[in-house]
Amino acid sequence: MVNRLLLALLLVLQALVINARAATTETGIKLISSDEAIYLGDSLVIEVEAVGMGDSVDFSPLFKHADLLRETTGTRIAVVEGQVVEVKLRRMELLPRREGDIIFGPVIGSSISGPASSNTVSITVKPPADINWQPDTDDLQVELTLQTDTQDSARVPVMLITADSSGSTDNQSLVYIGQHLIADIRLKHRHPIADERIVLPDFNGFDILGEHEERRTLEGSTAADSWRVTSWRYHLFAQRSGRIDITGMQWTGTTIRLRTQRASFTRIVPDTLIDIQPATDESSWWLPATDISLADSWSKDPRELKAGDEITRTITIDAQNVRASQLPVIEPLDSRGLSTTLIRQSRTEQILNSNVVAQANFEFRLVAQSPVPVFLDTVRVPWYNTRDKISKEAIIPARRINVGLPDRADLLADIATRDSWLEKKLLYLQGGAARFIPWHYTLVFLILAILVICLRELIDALKSKRLARSGKAEAHLPSL
Repeated sequence: MVNRLLLALLLVLQALVINARAATTETGIKLISSDEAIYLGDSLVIEVEAVGMGDSVDFSPLFKHADLLRETTGTRIAVVEGQVVEVKLRRMELLPRREGDIIFGPVIGSSISGPASSNTVSITVKPPADINWQPDTDDLQVELTLQTDTQDSARVPVMLITADSSGSTDNQSLVYIGQHLIADIRLKHRHPIADERIVLPDFNGFDILGEHEERRTLEGSTAADSWRVTSWRYHLFAQRSGRIDITGMQWTGTTIRLRTQRASFTRIVPDTLIDIQPATDESSWWLPATDISLADSWSKDPRELKAGDEITRTITIDAQNVRASQLPVIEPLDSRGLSTTLIRQSRTEQILNSNVVAQANFEFRLVAQSPVPVFLDTVRVPWYNTRDKISKEAIIPARRINVGLPDRADLLADIATRDSWLEKKLLYLQGGAARFIPWHYTLVFLILAILVICLRELIDALKSKRLARSGKAEAHLPSL
């Protein structure tokens, strides 16, 4: 039942659509053009829509004052007066042969309803434009910009170099070795370009991380003000101090304003020098960045660590606007009663919102050697804040870990392998006393007892030696 209702609804909708199209679609020929005036030498486009005309349309009136350069054709189906007809579409590009007002059409043909004639299209053909035209800065622009990070997270140009100037430098913006620089290359043109060739700077002396290359976009809200833009963005990190020569770039090609207005062009950005400042301090590792943070994590709670236990500590360095390869290596941090071994490390980096985000992870294996308090030293990473122009230090504060005694079962297993009768006796006494008093009191008592026993043994030994000496002396006395 439902299927029948749906079928009936579809049939009604189809009939409504057919009637609507039959009411709005008529047989005939229509000429359409978006051009009203062109220069001699330029082409124009005329679109022809023929409804129910078959192949009887005569297009020769369109070629009376113009040559056909190219055309494309297509078809679709329409319903006219209850009959299905074919709508033929043609898009013709024509080149006028003279100046003045030219009328294209009418185009005549025979349809299923009888003879049909199209409308006409009037085009004004102006005299040819200046064939000696050359593009200027309003047609072609090329620039290279170097930028650094500022305190408000914005960026300030250190150097702006264009094809029409030798470049300007902001002397207040110091660039240090290893500091983050952004290089933006932008080529802008208003008209199509043929035979384009681009030679980019090689940035020798810099560590390079590319963000995008040869990105082509459109800028401008209207067609008259629109620019075609090709851009590159690189993140640079100077590998040495001193003066670094940034090689120039070259952009050549043929810009096409009109069919009769073509011009070959060459735009050259000259070489330029940039001063790179050395490190500001004598620290073992120079790290210029906009932000550094340190953190650590543990495989388990270090407060539960006991003698003989093994635990993993991971130290992570997060940095902004510095490459992962520039992050220093965290050295193993040995401390009394705790051995430390670096077992693995990893480094990653990515670009987020035109900022380089780097991370380094260092994983350590720590083994507790004895049940004593352990003091972990402060972890320090000195770095230079390139926004505030000051030296800073990222730290993980020092901490104390109280390493406890291992479980009794572990001690028994260890003593069994050592085969030490003294340790076995002490463990036995500790186990019996632990039922009444705490273990650390038991340990102190046992130590004192051992000291008393040793002292008594020493006193007895001394007495024996004295008795032996006195016996020998009596044996050597002369008899009366």
